[in-house]
Formats: sequence, C-alpha cells, structure tokens
Amino acid sequence: MQKTAEARAPTGPAVNVAFYCRVSTDRQAEKEDGSLDTQIDRLTSLIDYRRKQGDNWYAAEKLVEGEKDGKRRGKSAKNTDRPAYQKLLEMARAGLIDVVAVTKLDRISRSLSDFVKLIEELERYGVKLVSLKEQIDFTTPAGRLQTYILIALAQYERELTSSRVKDKILWRAEKGLPIGPPPSGYVMKDKMYAIDEPFAAHVRAADALYLERESADVIVREFARLGYRTRSGSPYAKPVICHMLRSPIYAAKQEHQGQIYDGQWKPIRSWETHQEIQRLMDRNNKRNHGGKTQPRNYVYLLQGILRCGECGHKMVPQPATGRNGIAYHYYGCNQAEKSVGTVCPKRYVPAEALDRAVLEFMKQLHLKPERVRSIASKENGFASLTIAKLKEDHERVSTQLGRIKQQLAQLADVLANGGMAALASIREKLETLEAERAEMETTKSRLKAELEAEETQEIAVEDHVKSLALFDEFIRENADEPERIKSVITRFIDYVVWHAGEKGEGQLEVSIFPQPVALSPDVIDFDSAMHAPGRCFVRGSEIVDLMGFEPTTSAMRVPRSPS
Repeated sequence: MQKTAEARAPTGPAVNVAFYCRVSTDRQAEKEDGSLDTQIDRLTSLIDYRRKQGDNWYAAEKLVEGEKDGKRRGKSAKNTDRPAYQKLLEMARAGLIDVVAVTKLDRISRSLSDFVKLIEELERYGVKLVSLKEQIDFTTPAGRLQTYILIALAQYERELTSSRVKDKILWRAEKGLPIGPPPSGYVMKDKMYAIDEPFAAHVRAADALYLERESADVIVREFARLGYRTRSGSPYAKPVICHMLRSPIYAAKQEHQGQIYDGQWKPIRSWETHQEIQRLMDRNNKRNHGGKTQPRNYVYLLQGILRCGECGHKMVPQPATGRNGIAYHYYGCNQAEKSVGTVCPKRYVPAEALDRAVLEFMKQLHLKPERVRSIASKENGFASLTIAKLKEDHERVSTQLGRIKQQLAQLADVLANGGMAALASIREKLETLEAERAEMETTKSRLKAELEAEETQEIAVEDHVKSLALFDEFIRENADEPERIKSVITRFIDYVVWHAGEKGEGQLEVSIFPQPVALSPDVIDFDSAMHAPGRCFVRGSEIVDLMGFEPTTSAMRVPRSPS
C-alpha cells in the first residue's frame, strides 16, 4: 500500500494572498451557501494545500465583489468599475499582497484588454495571479497565448450572450409581448400583463388629478389623504407618481430603443390621454427648469453625511434658481422631497451656512499630546513590521544576486580557459544568468528605496499625526479646492444631523470618528459614553472630551432657512 506523503512545515518568507470572488447576478449573490461561499472555500483549501506543501502562504485579504454592509450583490466583469477590483489594485501597488487567487479567470475579468492591463499592473509590482481552474504560466510565450485565448473566449461568450438578450428583447417588443415585470396596476397572468383593478384605480385617479391640477405634488398629497398605498404598502412618493404618469405601458404600448411598439395587453388609459399628460408634463418641466441660470458648480461639503433630525433620512443638495437667474444652494430632506411634505416637512437650509458652521466646528478640534503619542506608537508598530519584511526581502534578494554573480564569474573562468570554442555551449546559460542578474539588481534597488522611505516615514510619523491638528491651516490653504476639503471632512465626521427650529433657525449635531458622539447643548456623564459598546449617539453635551479631541463647543446656530 502506498504511503501518504507527510505535510511539511511552512518555510521561507510569508506570501500574502488576496482572494478575489465575484458573481454576475444578485440572485447568485443572495443565495445562501452559493457560488461566492464556494469560491471562498475553494481558495481557502488552496492556502491549506500550499502550506502542507511547505509554502508559507497566508490569506491576507478576502475580497468579495458587491459585498457591503453584510449584503451581497452581483457585479458584471465587463469593465474595471468594481470597488473590490480597485481595492485589489491598490493593495498590489502598496506592496500588501504577493499573490492574487481566483477560482476561474473570468471571475476577475471578461475583457481581454482589461486582463492584459491587469497582468501588466500586477507584474509591475511583483504580484502573481493564480487560478484554480486554468493552469497559468506567464513565463513562456505559449503560456501567455493560452491565457489570452481563454480570456478572449470569455469576452466572446459575454458579448454573444448580451447580443442574444438584446435580440430577444427586440423580438418581444415587436410581437407586443411584455418586457420586464408588470408595473403597479398590472399583474402577470399567463405570461401577459393583466389589469389589477385595485391599483389600476390608482392609475386612473392619478391621470384625472394631473389633467385637472397639472401637478404631481397635488397627486402625492391627495393620495396620502385618501390613504392610498403602493403594492409594498408604503405611501406613494413623487418619483413613483411621475413614473406612473410617464409610462406608456398603461396605454398598452412600450418603448424600446426610442421606438414605440403596440402591446397585446389591455390599456388602463387611452393613448390620447397619455399624449395629453406627456404634453402637460413637458410644458411644466420647461416652465420650472427654463430660463437663464448661472453654472451650479458649488461643492456641497456635507453631501452624503447630512441627516434630517425630523425623520433621520439623508438631506441632499437642492439647487434653485431665482427670478434674476442667480443660482442658490440648499440642503433638503430627501424623504420630504419624495413625499411632498406628507411624511416629513419640506424645509430648505442654506448649504453655505451649514457647511461654514461645520468647518468652524472642525477648526476647534485638536489632538491631545497623549493621543498623538498613542497614534504615533501604533503607526510606528505597523511601520516596524513593514521594515522587517522589507529587510528580509532585501537580504533574500542580495543572497540570490550574490549566487548569480558567482555563477557568472565561474562562466567567465570557463571562457578564459576555453576561448571562443566554449562560447557556443554556454551562450544560452550566460544570457539567462545575465537577465536574472539585471532583474535582481532592479529588485534590490527597489527594495532599498522602499526600505529607506519606510524608515524615514517611521521617524516622521509623529510630525505627520500632529499635522491633523492644523485643520484651520488646511482650510485656508485649500480655500480654492473645496473637493479636497470635502474628502478630508469625511475622515473626521461620521454624520451630521440638522435640527430645525421653530423660526427657521436650527442646530447641528456632529458625530465624530472613531467613537462617534452627537453633540448638543446639555451636560452628560462622559465616562459612560466613552466606554459604551458600539456607536454612541449622545444628546445633551455642550463640551465633549472624547478619543483624544480637545473640549470643543458644539452649539452651532444656523441662519433661518427660506420659507
């Protein structure tokens, strides 16, 4: 009986491996124990196998495309506009990984040109690509050709599938068959739209109201008063009403690639009524958005982090244009805008006033000296680990370079003794060693430069952290580059809450990283808040002493918003 080979203990320098996993559709991504989990398990097994073979491999990062906040979504590989893919490249450029592992090549790319760029990028930083299904070998022209053919076939398959889907959709449109799920007012029955009378009545009511009042806002308010709800049970929002009024499906027609096709299902509204609604909506849009306006190039500094204190939803930019053509910039509650004030009151807050108030707050934040030392110590610890790894790599490369130089010296002795007769027999070996020597010299120089830069960074890290206290100076220096200021704000602030006052004035609560606390004007016990698990949302503090930040006042009054 054949004996099973014993596992060897991992030796040599650590090899940091990044997993990259992806599926194309949301259905695949949401499936429990589905393809994504299978990919992770198979790549984990690869790590275990290589370690048993004596390779010192570690799973440094598990990148799952489309995974965010515990939820997973599918993502196409037709281009490189993928968050996990971009993070993979950033880690390669930063020298944090040595190997990228995938289960199949088409998981990481289905475009030949994108794949070639990826390989060039990885090779530039000394990162290798490993695929479980395909045997990849980029050291030979035949291996490169084989891999490129596989990627080209994946691209062809994707494009062929896309073409077939487009042809199928066009065929259905020409035959008057439904494309996509039924809108509110219809249900799917025998593969055809069938009128769903309770919700069809909503469509007819919306049509009649718009023909009478010419306002989608009026429809939203009236539906809220009557208690109308969507199929999901939520109140009708303005975007839903506008989509209902615009959709030709209710007139038994559908639009595809700019063409209108007759449908085989029964209409809820007549085509004449549909055309009249479109004429009124186009006229209202032209009336509301016409006229001369100034360029609306204002940078909303709190975009994405500002919340409404009334309902908790995001407040979004709401630009407006006055009668004189001047552009004004406001923040407005997104929920209030969609519900036309039926769920949350509509208020518009001057954006410049809110942005300026938060900047004034940021200017008062200063890191305590002990906090600086704590951060510097942690950063130096990370830097020390990096330096140790760089020194290890530098020593290994130096040893390999010495060995190659020794072999070249031996070949030189052979040439000296054998003359030109010996040159033909050792020419190929000489060229190979010379190429290896040049590559090792380049690698050694790169590692030396990285090592010197990291050692310099280790010395300067405390000064670097101290610069975080100079936010006031940063704002002055970048007054003409608001985008830079906006990107820095999100590194300090988790979110901002706007509380509107009775007379149009209001107050802001600011939630600070890394242990966010919302600030408002009463006194609280800070010790219990600082050690509470998870996120602290504390109301009632005039002065906060938290996570290295100096005490600062948070009561910020903002001028009245327009009525």
